[in-house]
Amino acid sequence: CPRSAESKFSVSGDVDRHDPGTDDVFEQPRIFYKKVLNEQERTRMIENIFDTMKDCKSYIQDRAIQNFGKVDAELGNRIRKLVDTYNSKKQARPHI
Repeated sequence: CPRSAESKFSVSGDVDRHDPGTDDVFEQPRIFYKKVLNEQERTRMIENIFDTMKDCKSYIQDRAIQNFGKVDAELGNRIRKLVDTYNSKKQARPHI
């Protein structure tokens, strides 16, 4: 479709490969969590993360929490606590 065709542009210079294997992909979110957000903002972020993952399958919850824990152990622990509390309450409720 011509309406959605990408525009053309010129590029020049050297191209090189980047080895991402040496990058700490958790560094930027760690700085954001620890140095940019205040405690109230951290709490809201954690509650929002929990709210989006509370009904996911447990293996998805576990993997996400593991990744958040790599950003910051406290972050992972706080999300884990909310998820575990929710899951135990969910299991205690009888199915209708």
